[in-house]
Amino acid sequence: MIRDLLINQTNLQKQAIIDGETSITFQDLIKKAVAIQTCLPRNHWENAAIFLPDGIDYIAALFGIFLLGKTAFPISVRLTKHEVIPLLDQTDTDIIITSMRFQPFFDEIKSMEVPDLRVIYVEECLLKESMPILFESSPGPDEPIILLTTSGSTGRVKIVPLSERNVETSVLGYIDKMCFEDMDEKDIRYILAAPFSSAYGLMILCACLMKAFPMVLLKEDFTLDSFYKTAQDSRVTHYEGGAAVPLLMEQTAGRPVPYDIHLLKYFGFGGSKVSGATLKKLLTAYPGIQLWQGYGMTEAAPLITKCSKISLEKLDSVGKAIKGVEISIEADGGITDIPHTNGEILVKGPNVMSGYYRNEEETKKVLKNGYLYTGDLGYLDEDGYLYICGRKKNVIIVRGFNVYPEEVEACILNSLLVNDCVVYGETDTLGIEAVCADIVPADPLICQEKIKEEIRAYCKVHLSGFKQPRKIQIVDAIRKTASGKNERRRGEQL
Repeated sequence: MIRDLLINQTNLQKQAIIDGETSITFQDLIKKAVAIQTCLPRNHWENAAIFLPDGIDYIAALFGIFLLGKTAFPISVRLTKHEVIPLLDQTDTDIIITSMRFQPFFDEIKSMEVPDLRVIYVEECLLKESMPILFESSPGPDEPIILLTTSGSTGRVKIVPLSERNVETSVLGYIDKMCFEDMDEKDIRYILAAPFSSAYGLMILCACLMKAFPMVLLKEDFTLDSFYKTAQDSRVTHYEGGAAVPLLMEQTAGRPVPYDIHLLKYFGFGGSKVSGATLKKLLTAYPGIQLWQGYGMTEAAPLITKCSKISLEKLDSVGKAIKGVEISIEADGGITDIPHTNGEILVKGPNVMSGYYRNEEETKKVLKNGYLYTGDLGYLDEDGYLYICGRKKNVIIVRGFNVYPEEVEACILNSLLVNDCVVYGETDTLGIEAVCADIVPADPLICQEKIKEEIRAYCKVHLSGFKQPRKIQIVDAIRKTASGKNERRRGEQL
């Protein structure tokens, strides 16, 4: 079903993708996918990597691989050659689809350690004569359709193979929660601002293709003004991406919007939790919009929960489990669904991966007794709504109180005083742990001490005393793992 999403379109002349000044119909998108498919070798192989920025060519490459019954391996174009080479080696991938702009990059990789790497440039594929679509027998719904990277607490990259069944469960669960029947579906248009190389981006991409909704892409360096202009010009109704846009809208609440965005009614976001207080402020300032917060992880393809028509009483929740998925809590050595029991969140369902790629040791740590152990802490309420408290391994204990770094990071980011931050614990000579934060200021020209004071003032209003950062450091950048998550550290002493 997922493999055939592109070619199963019934209105081939309908707009499929709007990328800046470029627009493409489903028919032309299919032609691109077939052109790329034709350039792929016919001999025995399993995986082909995609090294392309988010856009039309990426989607064409993805489905060119899918239609051959093979496995796609998206690799972020932000990675260095020293990060790409181990990923190719780890997955035995010797085919990569990319753009001519990256030719020097891959010439160097081939000269270093991967001389047999077959590099396919989309520009060359599109110059060839059109060919009929090639179909291979489906490898089965439980065989890998895509490989995605993720990281553990050590920062070591793990590969998550997701099957067609995994992805389909997540996509159908998302569609079920979104209540599209409440509006005329022919008018629905999405702004898609989630990376295509993430499980989140893949899910929204497939959902839009399944429903034949046109997708509008945003540039990486977009501003709130350009977002509004795009929404107006492309008559956008839905947004899916990071929490940056809703948070910017909160900061400008009350100011007139200089564009006609009355059609923009639905906001879904992931990657970081937005507090109930922020959501309430947004709902008050923009009464015409609906907010659809959710929860997921790559190992669950990724969707686990999604809010449907969120109520004011549940604003701190990330919603209820999607169709076919079961959530439980492990607490005090037992597994339970008793309301308001805090513990590790466990997930069971057809969206859960079969295990990490060629990594039995790490698989055994997260797949136990038929459950995916998420490593996240939370609880269910009496109505089955899930509430996230933090990460099991990231907990900072301050005078006996648990502090979850993600909550403090969300607070600091919500202030819009920083571009990035990471929160961690450090222990002093007496063994007392304290909350610390490294920040990248939004305005580097402002006095560092002034920024620290403003952050402390903001945290004082929004966080309990024991959660507030004791030490704040200004840094040039926050170190990330290969999958883009914060690389946490824990110091020995203050």
